Amino acid sequence: MDMNSALECEKKSLKKLKKYRLPNRFKTIGIGVIVFSLVSIIVNKTSVDNGLFTQTAKYGILLGLLFISLSKEKIEDELMINLKMKSYTFAFVISVIITLTNLLFTFITSALFEKQMNVFKGIGDWQVLWFLLSIQLFYFEFLKRVSR
Repeated sequence: MDMNSALECEKKSLKKLKKYRLPNRFKTIGIGVIVFSLVSIIVNKTSVDNGLFTQTAKYGILLGLLFISLSKEKIEDELMINLKMKSYTFAFVISVIITLTNLLFTFITSALFEKQMNVFKGIGDWQVLWFLLSIQLFYFEFLKRVSR
């Protein structure tokens, strides 16, 4: 196999991955998973207060956001694919900026208002993934409305 055929194979694989989307009905499934997880968190906080259950429900929210993010639009054309890729890029950059500035502000407030300096305490994986998926979905919806 020569270099050109290997590159063509890689390009085909990347195009398949770029066009991969879940069917449109997964938006409804994702919304259902999010609602179920939110109700579970509220019920857990008011009655049971089990930390493992709350953690599981929080990751259920992420799963629902992922389903919505990966699902196709009712009318899936080149514009929608392009807008979705732009929203993924925007969400990544904004999430990194929010994560880094949160770390910086935490350190500054700790240095100013506490007698003892704390170790850098960043945000957790759930918050970063939630920022990423939420920003992507909101920005994609914004781009869809502006492009019409």
